[in-house]
Amino acid sequence: MRIIIKFLVFIPLLYSCQKYNNIPYDKKEEILRQFPVENTNRMVLDSLWIKRDSLTYLRLKNLDLILMNETSSIPNWIGSFEKMRIFQIVNEKKKVSNIPNSIGKLSKLVEFNISNNSVNSLPDSFYTLKNLTYLDLSNNPIISIDNKISYLSNLESINLDHTFINSLPLNICKLQKIKYFTLENTPISDLPNCLNNMSNLEWINISGTKITEIPIEILSIPKLETINARRLKLKNYKEVKSICEKRKINFYYDEKK
Repeated sequence: MRIIIKFLVFIPLLYSCQKYNNIPYDKKEEILRQFPVENTNRMVLDSLWIKRDSLTYLRLKNLDLILMNETSSIPNWIGSFEKMRIFQIVNEKKKVSNIPNSIGKLSKLVEFNISNNSVNSLPDSFYTLKNLTYLDLSNNPIISIDNKISYLSNLESINLDHTFINSLPLNICKLQKIKYFTLENTPISDLPNCLNNMSNLEWINISGTKITEIPIEILSIPKLETINARRLKLKNYKEVKSICEKRKINFYYDEKK
């Protein structure tokens, strides 16, 4: 009996000495395991992360930035990096289609950039990222933005270019820190009047959309500097142009010669 007890006590000791679950998959994993834990704050995660031991990455607890390169999925353990502030995916050939719920654990995240992928929706947990200031969802087949977008009260920049979004939730007007808002080449046909509540908005791009009228209320935004409305046929073009000239707002529009 004593032998069994001693053995049971010894098991956790053995486990604690076992730093990784598997031997290194490749040379890069060998190198990753040599990175200094405390001083490593930047990481490029390639498509072979699936074949490597997750502990190889998780030991690097101080990561501030993760850039995923040519990957088709995001690991569920991504939410373990509590200090991460910037998350970006750079894909040309491969596409990510799903954002794991664990993304909501990244409470210090300020930049989220997943442009040029195949994501069509965001998990509810995403809207808990209250420190987010920069959001780029461009070139993804996203159909709609949830009303919970208003929870991201620190957002300063939203890029929805080349998405499938055809309308904006009214709660988006509650984002009063927004400076840059771009909707280029989306099927959206209307802008809510309440966008004039975005008192810090400086730049808006609605080029190539289906918008036929710009709400005059938007032109009263005190810090508005630029409206990009190329490739549009606006019914109230002359009125918008006149107000923009008086307020010295840069108004880009394809006038017929």
